[in-house]
Amino acid sequence: MALIKLSNLVALLIFTSLTVLAFHFILGHGDASGFFDQLSAQCSNISSDEAPYRLPYTGIQFIDKTLCAVVVFFHASFGPDVAPFLTYFLVSVAPIMGHAYFESSRPSRPFLMAYPVIFFQVMQLLSFGATFSVYWMLFVLSGSSSLRSLGPQTMVTKAHAQAIIFGIFIGLIILSGCMIILQDPYITAIWQVFPIVASVATILHLIIRPASLYPESGYKIIRGFYISSFILISSMHITLLTSRGMEEMKVLMLPSINVLPTSTSIELHSLNLLQWDATFGLLSSLLGTLWFGRNVKEIFALLAWNLLASPLVGPGAAFSASALWREVWLHDDLKGSKKE
Repeated sequence: MALIKLSNLVALLIFTSLTVLAFHFILGHGDASGFFDQLSAQCSNISSDEAPYRLPYTGIQFIDKTLCAVVVFFHASFGPDVAPFLTYFLVSVAPIMGHAYFESSRPSRPFLMAYPVIFFQVMQLLSFGATFSVYWMLFVLSGSSSLRSLGPQTMVTKAHAQAIIFGIFIGLIILSGCMIILQDPYITAIWQVFPIVASVATILHLIIRPASLYPESGYKIIRGFYISSFILISSMHITLLTSRGMEEMKVLMLPSINVLPTSTSIELHSLNLLQWDATFGLLSSLLGTLWFGRNVKEIFALLAWNLLASPLVGPGAAFSASALWREVWLHDDLKGSKKE
């Protein structure tokens, strides 16, 4: 009991600190550098020539103006200097999204973990870095991290596993791909609700293939998802490492500690914000995996893995492997079952 209380206290301290730092570097720097003012300025003029992204997205003026600024931001990220990082970032989020949705589908999950769409939709408003520092804190405090054996109350069914991966494919992969490739402002605006799209797709899949008809363990599907995520993210990471020099990699991957000058181009402002967002979101997720450990030895092994694997294969791939490891021992008593 004392160890649990200590674990909760450590999680509260670490993830609260990360949330504060994320708000400071992502939103605080964006405001102090004048970046947010630059985005708003491109949405103030009614002229379609001077404000091409000031469009009637919803027909509600204040929402359309906000969406305009968001569209300006993302379209500034589609250039060759930013797009590789944006794509890498979005793909790296996939296994984290998968984890959150898999956790929500366990019958015994706490109420706080039951609706991951809330975290992902808030992420679209307040950033991935700030939102998921809170998610991982709640993951620990709610008791979700303390699962130690798998049974009917903690198993992810085959139907849920398939539906979740289908939802992620439609909501995150397909919609993000359309946004980056087509670069249409309306699609970019729709992308802002990709978590809702993913959740709706998941629900529709469960209606067609309900858990009552496919109640067996979804372990093999979850395993395939994490292995595929690891291969894809690590391949992207290694390609970036081998195709660029050290200085180019620093520019692409590392944000500026200092507030960028107002004269900085909107593209580099966008890159810097995305870099900070990825830094805190992926860092909090990797730290969250430490609570996958069942004892001190496993916690230190996970820490060593994260420190070694993140620079070599990417933090998203490192997370995929840790999440897979957790699922392996959670499903250890069912892997030999004919119902797998």
